[in-house]
Amino acid sequence: MNSILQPYCEGFKLTGTVQDDVTVFFTLHQDIRTLDHTLQVAREAQRIAELYDASIADIVVQAALLHDISNVIPVPRMLQLAEGLSIEILDDERQYARSVHQKLSKAMAEEIFEITNPDILNAIESHTTHKPQASMVDKILFVSDKISWNLPGEHAYLQEMRDKVNALEMDQAILIYLDTIWEQREKLKLVHPWLIGAREELMVKVTPNNKENYICTIFV
Repeated sequence: MNSILQPYCEGFKLTGTVQDDVTVFFTLHQDIRTLDHTLQVAREAQRIAELYDASIADIVVQAALLHDISNVIPVPRMLQLAEGLSIEILDDERQYARSVHQKLSKAMAEEIFEITNPDILNAIESHTTHKPQASMVDKILFVSDKISWNLPGEHAYLQEMRDKVNALEMDQAILIYLDTIWEQREKLKLVHPWLIGAREELMVKVTPNNKENYICTIFV
């Protein structure tokens, strides 16, 4: 393990069961809020994976359990820690430190939890922004994270996403979210290149006759 992560692992030992390990890790860091969200996302990911391809359910659930593991890192330290782990940081991401948490979670899954499966690691790395040429594992984690949010007030797009997911229209579900974010673009803190590419790709795929150029933003 990279020594820069050692202070976050005091008193922690792997058991080999990801859910147990994640539960202990968040409990040691007194981050029960993220743990509760994580377990909810994992349950949703399991359900959705069984709708689309039961053979990937296990790796999707592992990705879900680890997707926010970097939440134990204080936001002001995220960029410094990412640099210490030799993570590539985009200029855009330096504008808002929290944006690197998906990359930090990938690194921590690999370094602390000894995850080597690239499908799991890649899904974790893009769970906030999404990305072009996403795999089904990437897509399931992305939507599971979004529709598991317990947000105050009315958010009709979340039910629309759930309906599309249940109708086996995954790309449409993702595009609903990205379109919702576009409508809020003036309020957002960062435009992320991965999300730009993902939305442009989906607009062509879902509505191939639409030739308009789109600019996309990340919702954080």
